[in-house]
Amino acid sequence: MYDLNATGPTPADLAVRMEFEKVVVPLYELVTGAEKAGLRIDGRRFVDCVIHGPCVIIPNADTRFENCNLGDVAGDVRNLFLRPAGPMIIGGLQVNNCVFDGCIFLGVGFTGDDRFVEQFIASLDGRGV
Repeated sequence: MYDLNATGPTPADLAVRMEFEKVVVPLYELVTGAEKAGLRIDGRRFVDCVIHGPCVIIPNADTRFENCNLGDVAGDVRNLFLRPAGPMIIGGLQVNNCVFDGCIFLGVGFTGDDRFVEQFIASLDGRGV
């Protein structure tokens, strides 16, 4: 699990790096850097990192969250999730085939279709994010 005292600074090669360990990852910088490099947030691994928003993540089914602290839920895990009002999600960060292991999320929400949101909530229920 993450240790804020052992977390290093944001790496200079944030946009192109595929593996992150014990660093701060500002999602805005990751996204803008990756876009400039013509890359997507796909197949990346984050271990014991601080994942920093503000941001709303749209994870695909192959993205995994293991032993993570997803943030302050104010007593209700459903507070982490936003549901789209229409058939498309605009403005979120698409995250594909990534692994987040032992990370802490600060200022990050999650969204997806109703089935995804319900499954994600069920996977967290009782575990205490």
